[in-house]
Amino acid sequence: MIASGGLLLLLDQWSKRMVQEHVADRGVCCGPILRIRRVASRKKSYRHNGARTGLVVIWFAALVSAILLHGSGGWFQSDVALVGLGLALGGAAGNLWDILRRHYVVDFIDLRWWPVFNLADVAIIAGLVVAFWRHN
Repeated sequence: MIASGGLLLLLDQWSKRMVQEHVADRGVCCGPILRIRRVASRKKSYRHNGARTGLVVIWFAALVSAILLHGSGGWFQSDVALVGLGLALGGAAGNLWDILRRHYVVDFIDLRWWPVFNLADVAIIAGLVVAFWRHN
């Protein structure tokens, strides 16, 4: 869980940095469906210390809950489920890091028919699906 989460966090932050440095405000088309473009997802709550502190507390609560559920022997016993949890927690940590450092989240994957998102968002959803699908 730690390895997959840490690797995802590093990959997420690296991808956001590359987009910030090389794509900036111009989009890059990657075929008819995919476009890479930088979008700063800003919410008023990202600027407030109390809200940011709350997000950190929620992230730690999710981590502790996953550890306790695994330790109880009832949930998340397979290696696949633990990798999924690591991806979800690593993705959440990536977006949380953006909020704490920049006061916004860097999004860059534009499918043109869906809101722009990032690798952390993909990891959160895919990781939770895998973790709950393979929880035993």
